Amino acid sequence: MLSFLACTPGTQPVKPAIPSGIQQPQTPSTPQTPETPDTPDTPDTPDTPDTPEQPEVPATKVFAADATSVTSTTANIVCNYTDAPSSGVYDRGVYYGTSASTLNQQAALNSASATSGYFTVKLSSLEPATTYYYKAYVTVWDDAAQQYMDVFSDVKSFITQAGGASAGLQYLNGYEIPAVNLKNTDKCTNSGTETYGSTRWYQYDTNNNDQKIITHTYSYNGKQYRNYTCLVDRTKKAPLWSAFVMQDDAYPDNGVGRTGSWHEDPGIPSSWQQCSSTNGYSRGHFVASNYRQTTGDANKQTFYYTNQALQFQTSFNDGVWNSLEQDVKSNAPSGRDTLYVVVGILYDSDNTQGGVPCPSHFYKLLMKCSFNSSGAMTAAKGCAYLFTNEAHSGKYSQGLTSIDAIEQRAGWDFFTNVPKNLQDAAESSSSSLW
Repeated sequence: MLSFLACTPGTQPVKPAIPSGIQQPQTPSTPQTPETPDTPDTPDTPDTPDTPEQPEVPATKVFAADATSVTSTTANIVCNYTDAPSSGVYDRGVYYGTSASTLNQQAALNSASATSGYFTVKLSSLEPATTYYYKAYVTVWDDAAQQYMDVFSDVKSFITQAGGASAGLQYLNGYEIPAVNLKNTDKCTNSGTETYGSTRWYQYDTNNNDQKIITHTYSYNGKQYRNYTCLVDRTKKAPLWSAFVMQDDAYPDNGVGRTGSWHEDPGIPSSWQQCSSTNGYSRGHFVASNYRQTTGDANKQTFYYTNQALQFQTSFNDGVWNSLEQDVKSNAPSGRDTLYVVVGILYDSDNTQGGVPCPSHFYKLLMKCSFNSSGAMTAAKGCAYLFTNEAHSGKYSQGLTSIDAIEQRAGWDFFTNVPKNLQDAAESSSSSLW
């Protein structure tokens, strides 16, 4: 604001006279006093802004070793991490794929409470003779950023073995597969050779010239999955057993429905297969159609003649057997639990239908196994069901028995890959799994 001086009125003083001869100087005009500019308001000193917390690069370090135990379809990756937060790691595992820039597949082992340690990831369902790239990871909590952060190892690579015998034999490594004497030879089609889509089969000769083993696989989300493995007998024109896995994460139900019709198995000679149903007997599935609803190819393979045998229809196939099938489906586990299943038949009589030997019994073996975060089996529980091939009333629980009892009658030693200390107790039990 401008400041003004006020003059007080009153008598002015008399100036003295100027002597003559002296020029009176001009009184200089009084310069105007410049207006004092407004003093600007002193601005408020702004608050010093808080320095934003920058997300810290986690101190955690992750390492992946070179792949070991590499076959045509599997590989083991040993990893370790150090300096994780005191809370441990939220997740850990391996990302992998067939391109170094696109590691679009994941194998996870979940959390670990330790701040450092080793873990092993087993990659499976790989393609033969293929280069795979991988990196290990752990997921840790970053307090500064208040979020989870992934910490990765360097990217490494390995090459799976070529196809052929080594590729096929890997598919016999399921925990439910019995001990089988093989001639160590197999035949493998190339993808697309089969009648149905991008599927693949592996055939094995056994020491019995009347028996062959066939394993069917299919592709889903860029991975190869074993559908089922069965042993086919030429003299019976039927599979003696079929071994497979029930696990909701690996075999999700995508509701594809019944996409196939009964058809010859391209991996077994036609003369070994029969397709008839007669005199009250239907084609009884070993691997049920609704067990394989992930893809159309997976479902179509359940309609091969090598996945069925003559089964009495009324009050058996559509009765207690169907009820057991449905409960196996509804109780399929997820996560680290897996249900291993074997379906088989016995020939305790000389019954023949339509010129084809007719089974006297059907059986189903079940073993539910649990695994820890390192992939080691920690628990196993088993039971079995046995029925004569005829009409039954009542519930399927009437057929409850032990795996040991079936093995003694069938002459096969199933679940040989289950650790002995867990296998014995599981195979001797006759208590229901649910």
